[in-house]
Amino acid sequence: MATTGQVRRLERASHTAATAGLRVLLWWLGHGLVLAARCSAALRSQITRGLTVEISADDGPGRHWDFDGQRRRVSTSAGRAAAPDLAVRFPDSGHALRDLVSPDALDAVMRDRIDGTVRVEGNHLLLMWFRGLLRTVVPIGGAGPPRRALPGAYLAHDPAANGVEKITVEPAVRQLDPRWTGGWNARAKLWIVRGTNGEPLREP
Repeated sequence: MATTGQVRRLERASHTAATAGLRVLLWWLGHGLVLAARCSAALRSQITRGLTVEISADDGPGRHWDFDGQRRRVSTSAGRAAAPDLAVRFPDSGHALRDLVSPDALDAVMRDRIDGTVRVEGNHLLLMWFRGLLRTVVPIGGAGPPRRALPGAYLAHDPAANGVEKITVEPAVRQLDPRWTGGWNARAKLWIVRGTNGEPLREP
């Protein structure tokens, strides 16, 4: 049975490892995004105004990104930002690592924000935009399995069913009619639709 001293040493070692791991992850994401912005015209096209994003933990590690909308560039520095437009602040490094390396990192952060264990300060829409940029460095929250038709689809009238007696089956289409400008304008405002299809998202 471990003594109190041994337990404390294990806790300190675990905390030290988590802190070092978070510093490495944030360094990788920070400089990886800077490099990606230099190499990818598509990524640069999404940087349209100046703003600052920060990810940090209360036990020390932190990094922020400064976006320059005029030059379409991004720079990064260790530590907290003076006045970030968006800050995601975790209670400790272990918590930050669990959320950031999760397959559904964005959902994990927002669940913890609702629980009150993670603080998201500033414009929350920037979090989805920033996550889209980070996916050029690491596939955080990758797309799920391809969709398939549910078995037993109700395609013809069944007299025994208590439903409508007429079913209109429209032909399958891959995109909206180009002439339907109202539909395209409405679609452009749906971040969830654009994000799940891998389309670039501009910051709000």
